[in-house]
Amino acid sequence: MSEHSKNESFLKKFIPSKGDSAKTKAGKIVFLAALVILIVSIIILANYFVEQNRNKELIDDLIEEHTTVITPATTAPPETESETATTTEPPPLVTLASMEQLLADNPDTAGWIKVDGTSIDNVVVQAADNDYYLDRNFYGEKSQPGTVFADYRCVVNDYNNKQSDNIILYGHNQRDGTMFGTLNKYKIKSGNTKNFDFYLEHPTFTFSNLYEEYTYKIIASFIIEVEPRQTRDGIIFDYHNYIKFGTKRPYQTFIDNVMERSAINTGVDVEEGDKFLTLSTCSNEFEPSRFVVIGRRVRDGESPEVDTSKASINENAKEPDLNFIYNQ
Repeated sequence: MSEHSKNESFLKKFIPSKGDSAKTKAGKIVFLAALVILIVSIIILANYFVEQNRNKELIDDLIEEHTTVITPATTAPPETESETATTTEPPPLVTLASMEQLLADNPDTAGWIKVDGTSIDNVVVQAADNDYYLDRNFYGEKSQPGTVFADYRCVVNDYNNKQSDNIILYGHNQRDGTMFGTLNKYKIKSGNTKNFDFYLEHPTFTFSNLYEEYTYKIIASFIIEVEPRQTRDGIIFDYHNYIKFGTKRPYQTFIDNVMERSAINTGVDVEEGDKFLTLSTCSNEFEPSRFVVIGRRVRDGESPEVDTSKASINENAKEPDLNFIYNQ
């Protein structure tokens, strides 16, 4: 049999032709549809793994940039009119050496977040909205994992007294553990408290803006609803809107809501005037839901150490009503 005849025979087996019965045609159509779906699925899966690999390589490159410090040339201090002259102006903000190259690469660079014991060791960006970096990498290229970013409403890079009371950072909950994919190591749910030990070993995290590195003591972690329809009373705690405390968003309302929801009683004290940082990512208990970890900045002169002997699991934590949510 010639090669041409073999090809025709093969095609007749799988491609509908005039002499086929209705049943045979239907079977061939189903087979071809399944074949197309299989090929498309393989392509999508291949693209997914390629993108994840590119994302990990990019993260490694950015970590290297962050840890490689370029020593600037020494320059003489500027001359002043009078050595004895005094000024009430604060000293100028000086960019951290570890942030200089990142800032040169992307002016949207806002800082760096690191959580020991997790894969969270990421550059933080900030755009004019909260959409841009949802699906773009550090260089602005389309990328499903996106980039960890600060809420556009937050004042991240300024003198301490001008920074937002609560800075919100968002990151995707990536299956491969990148971005905020390992934040759930702090997740404690009813009947599953094994992650409490992880908290005891890692009660703090660090965040640096462009000018200074800060340590934060974790005060809370919780799963929370996003939409009013997910609660019986139609009221949700919009933690992401508590950025500047005041009459509309009181400090005490923020603290009360955080503490009643936290799966952990950390024993870390808080007081008005403290600075907070909130890490927010998608959760998988229901759609949509969020998992949140909140830290309180270490105060001037305060030890960064946490006495975890004071910590306990909050048996009375206010959790989402899953029965209500699932039965809607």
